[in-house]
Amino acid sequence: MKVKGKSRRHRAGKLGILCFGLVLATAVAVSGYWAYQEGEIAEKQQQTDKIIKQANARLAAIEAKKKEPVYITLPGAEKFQVPAENYEEPNNIWTLVSKARAIGVEYVPSELVTPSVSSHPGTVASEKKVRKIIDEPLTQLFAAAQKEGHSLMIGSAYRSAAYQEQLFATYVSRVGYEQADKYSAHPGFSEHQTGLAVDLSTTSQQCYLSECFIGTADGQWLAENAYKFGFNLRYPKGKEAITGYNFEPWHYRYVGVALATALHESGLTLDEAWPYMETALQTLRSNRAVQ
Repeated sequence: MKVKGKSRRHRAGKLGILCFGLVLATAVAVSGYWAYQEGEIAEKQQQTDKIIKQANARLAAIEAKKKEPVYITLPGAEKFQVPAENYEEPNNIWTLVSKARAIGVEYVPSELVTPSVSSHPGTVASEKKVRKIIDEPLTQLFAAAQKEGHSLMIGSAYRSAAYQEQLFATYVSRVGYEQADKYSAHPGFSEHQTGLAVDLSTTSQQCYLSECFIGTADGQWLAENAYKFGFNLRYPKGKEAITGYNFEPWHYRYVGVALATALHESGLTLDEAWPYMETALQTLRSNRAVQ
């Protein structure tokens, strides 16, 4: 009986050692597995961190490129920085509206206001309105002119496409299509529809809406100073073949001081400057500053 007991204890001891060995082996295996997993996780985390770092660097480079200044240099003018805007949009102050480039008969400018400046007594209320963005510059222009002894007035400002259609039809009935086409825009092709163009004259109405206006003191002062307030003489003498319109020393278009100054210094029309502006816009798009 004692021998049999010893044998049982001996087998139990062996079983205990075996179990302990199995537990130990399992623990080691599990420990090794988790160590391996932790290594895998750490490696994947490093890869993820690297990808995130590269992505952040790429985003930072894109943002930096967006903010990179873009300039235009017109011949004979100082270079100037262009705004990060799409100036092909109808509501942009640089948008080109010409005989060949329409703004569309459906376009109506936003925020039309009536500026607190003199206007022709025969001008209808709607024609006295301008885009709000040019209200202050126009007021400043009139004030500067007044300070130097020039009394200006608005002859015509905003015109809807419908009103422009009436005007063009009236001119055609008076002088015929060919002549009317030289000084009046078709509906949808008029700068007046932008709310950024104004026909200016003197309160004395001397040479009112006539080429001789350039020979008056008021006309001369405007030609020499309007750009300082952001206004460009849109249809200058000698550029009829380019603009498609007769010389109009009374027609001024607001484009902002930077562009107006460059146009004044270079002697170019907005039509001639447009290719330079398009190149700058392409750069802005390439830089992702403009969609």
